[in-house]
Amino acid sequence: MTRPMNRRRAQSSAKWVLGAAVLIAAVVGGVFLALRLTSPLVTVTDAVEGPVVQAFYSTGTIQPEREFPIKSNVAGILTEVKVDKGDHVKTGQPLAVVSDPELTYAARKAQAELEEKQQRADPKSSPVIQEYDARIQAMAALLEISQREEARIRGLLEKNAAAQTDLDSATDRLKTVWSQSESLKAQRAAKLLELQRELEVARSALDTARWNLDQQTLKSPIGGVVLDRPLSLGTRVAVNDRILNVANIFPETLVMRAAVDEEDIIKVKPEQLVKMTLYSYADRVFEGRVQKIYDQADPERRTFEVDVKLSQPDSRLSPGMTGELAFVMASKDKAIVIPSQAVQKGGDVFIVQDGHLKKATAQIGLRGIERSEVLSGVKPGEKVLISAPGDMKDGQRVRASYTDPIAAAGLNKPKVATDAFKGFKQ
Repeated sequence: MTRPMNRRRAQSSAKWVLGAAVLIAAVVGGVFLALRLTSPLVTVTDAVEGPVVQAFYSTGTIQPEREFPIKSNVAGILTEVKVDKGDHVKTGQPLAVVSDPELTYAARKAQAELEEKQQRADPKSSPVIQEYDARIQAMAALLEISQREEARIRGLLEKNAAAQTDLDSATDRLKTVWSQSESLKAQRAAKLLELQRELEVARSALDTARWNLDQQTLKSPIGGVVLDRPLSLGTRVAVNDRILNVANIFPETLVMRAAVDEEDIIKVKPEQLVKMTLYSYADRVFEGRVQKIYDQADPERRTFEVDVKLSQPDSRLSPGMTGELAFVMASKDKAIVIPSQAVQKGGDVFIVQDGHLKKATAQIGLRGIERSEVLSGVKPGEKVLISAPGDMKDGQRVRASYTDPIAAAGLNKPKVATDAFKGFKQ
């Protein structure tokens, strides 16, 4: 009886121990599972090797280097429009005509006055000069008579047939006639000079009238393309009213005109490298150099215009295309990089190892909006925290959700950042 009883007691103890072990394991497992389920969920990505760029960003629009507004030179009616939007034009090609009847009248009047002055200044047809010639001719006849009279009396005086007073009177008469003849010649020369001066004035007046008349025709200052639709025929315009715009839009003459925030304008330098993405070319990155920095800011937007010359312009580029620009301040082809949002205040970086947070004091080099260079403190392949740590502490247990490094870096910046600096090793 004793042996069966002892055997039952032993079996009962073994069952009790096994049950207790199972219970303890269940409790421990439940506690472990609870801890995992209640641990904060964080987002992590890999520290990788790749290029890093320090840059600032702006938006811009493809535009001609310069547009030429074709404005009316006179006030009048738009009577002719010889081109339309999109037409290619040559330098000096007539584009439109603004008519002013007064200019036509002034030109005809100036032409008539010039013809009159030409006749008056021509000795063969000028009535004024012909009158002087007739008077000079008559005076020459009188001079000849006076000379003969003076010679006759001088001969008589030698024969004592005339008095000295007679000779003196004849000599005075000769001098008077000669003086009058020379005066008429001088008056004729002066009148001819006056008529010639009036002729030159009339020619200048006609040139001016013709120039004013020619200003009715608006011509293209360059070879290019009409950018907009001209005003309609019959429109009454004032001086300096814009009729249309012309610009050279050949690819090599186009620029990306960026609007740079005033806090970034001091970072822009001539010939600075710029990378660009256009919304029309989502899969292509363009490069260019800063060509011109405009001095005055837009008073409303507080931005400065900067022209960027494209290094390899595409024939399909058109004015009005928009995109984003990255103005490169510094870059490295290879470095240890992490998303910039992984760098906390003071340069701290949280690494997730074995489900726990580990604070690392990282030395940061180049820092851009989307990626930062790590000089020390983080190794390639380590999982870095990119979500906000909040009040989490070093050593705290966390649950990790993984994000691709390129996607993680792109969270801080739109397309220009994620496209312009591809090439990260994963």
